Amino acid sequence: MAKRRDETDPEPETEMMTRGWDPAKGLGSIKTPLFQTSTFIFESSEAAKRLFDVTYGGEIPEEGEDVGYIYTRLDHPNLAIVESRLAVWDRAEGALLFSSGTSAIFTTMLTLLRPGDLILHSVPLYGGTNTLFQEVLAPMGFEVESFGPGSTEQDLAKAVGDRQLGVVYLETPANPTNDVFDIAMASTFAASRSEGDRKVRTVVDNTFLGPISQRPLDHGADAVVYSATKYLGGHSDIIAGAVTGSEEVVDSIKTMRYRIGTTADPHTAWLLSRSLETYALRVEKQTANAGLVAEFLVGHPKVARVVYLGLDDADHPLSHQWGSPGAMIAFEVVGGREEAFGFLDSMKLIGLTTSLGGTETIACHPWTTTHSNVDLEERKRIGVTEGLIRLSIGVEAPADIISDLDQALAVV
Repeated sequence: MAKRRDETDPEPETEMMTRGWDPAKGLGSIKTPLFQTSTFIFESSEAAKRLFDVTYGGEIPEEGEDVGYIYTRLDHPNLAIVESRLAVWDRAEGALLFSSGTSAIFTTMLTLLRPGDLILHSVPLYGGTNTLFQEVLAPMGFEVESFGPGSTEQDLAKAVGDRQLGVVYLETPANPTNDVFDIAMASTFAASRSEGDRKVRTVVDNTFLGPISQRPLDHGADAVVYSATKYLGGHSDIIAGAVTGSEEVVDSIKTMRYRIGTTADPHTAWLLSRSLETYALRVEKQTANAGLVAEFLVGHPKVARVVYLGLDDADHPLSHQWGSPGAMIAFEVVGGREEAFGFLDSMKLIGLTTSLGGTETIACHPWTTTHSNVDLEERKRIGVTEGLIRLSIGVEAPADIISDLDQALAVV
């Protein structure tokens, strides 16, 4: 659920500087201190009782009440600060920070599903998410079914049949192909399968675009998940995940996080609060660079195809979902694996690695890395070919990125 902004509210870029932190509480420190502690002293026995009643007993804090903290696995000041800032970006009622993107997804699924439920998900998916669904959740008794780009409500209904649907899960744009899925359609379908108090939730992985470019809650999603390692962290120096959504959904996931211990540590939360201060600046530069790189690749004789949202956003039927096309590019070299390897091994500036969303430009070969654990025939079916390259564009001078791509393609 999106939280309505008042016209007098500061913009998110402004709120990232101060939200959640009062310098008066930290000897006047303009920046949030790192609260590197495992536990917290209670002011009194009654205060301890109140803390546990609120945390575990379901009591609601009074307006303006500062309840405090018990134990860092549950909550801590750095966590509270960065979560309040994440909620602002997604215009959400609440946000949660996790130890990784995978732990954010796993905790969310365990919260929203019941034994025997069906997970209906888009394909392609990030390889780690696919593994989580197929090799962890499926053996636990959850059913798993998929649908491809361009699917309609009728297609989803056919895929589900008479099974008990628990969650509709979208990754849009998809990793690594940049396929886009209709969030509003999926949310409407999920709502149609809800009965009474048993809600079928729509969960969207928004890692590729991030909340500055796309807000799934505005299109009916119940929860949004992120690998905060990527654009939100943005410096390739933390591992974290995040979830945003309505107060009802976020509170239920938070309770599960208490129980299984997937909370992010203070140092990770502190680094992420730093990164959010420059989030808008980084993404603006990366997106501008990506547009120039995509234009270069489109005209290159050794590139078979390029998929970048900025190339066809005016004509794309779902272009209303995003405000800017982001900085992820998928392209296919002419040939196959040998040609892709030749290109990748000839790069000089661009890093050959996994992950994405950092300040540096990096490339990877999904067939043999991030999606190598996906069934071979399934990879072909969903468009992950041996010649496919995934590019995450950084903040370098665009001419230098293009020059490196040009000389590496010359080797192919």
